[in-house]
Amino acid sequence: MVVGMQLTQHTDYGLRLLIVLARAGGGPVALTDFAAEQGLSYHHVAKVAQKLVREGFVASHRGRSGGVSLARPAEDVTVGQVVRALEKGMRIADCSGCALRGDCGTSSLLARALGAFMAVLDAATLADAARTGITHAPWAFAST
Repeated sequence: MVVGMQLTQHTDYGLRLLIVLARAGGGPVALTDFAAEQGLSYHHVAKVAQKLVREGFVASHRGRSGGVSLARPAEDVTVGQVVRALEKGMRIADCSGCALRGDCGTSSLLARALGAFMAVLDAATLADAARTGITHAPWAFAST
């Protein structure tokens, strides 16, 4: 069982790229520049960008002034949509092999918790995530 909810590195890089694109007015942004500025492997960034292109979040541009740009306005894309696209089959725990599965309510509790987690992400757009200095928003929880 997973103790804490954590997104994969693939999703982390994807969200970072999309936030940088949103802050750049949609792009284009060269992947080599993005990888260098973020201190990331270019090859990993390129794989993430390919996935974002396939999922329709970014468009790829070849040539000297190429790179990637947002395929849709940042206001029209929720963080939840991106996470669902990059975290296929996301779940908090795999209860399929547990001997208690037939007589335990934990799996339904975890499913509800994941639903609540995704509801927060669904309420935030890329434009929201790209804004700096926001500490309180309808989709953000205050830190304790």
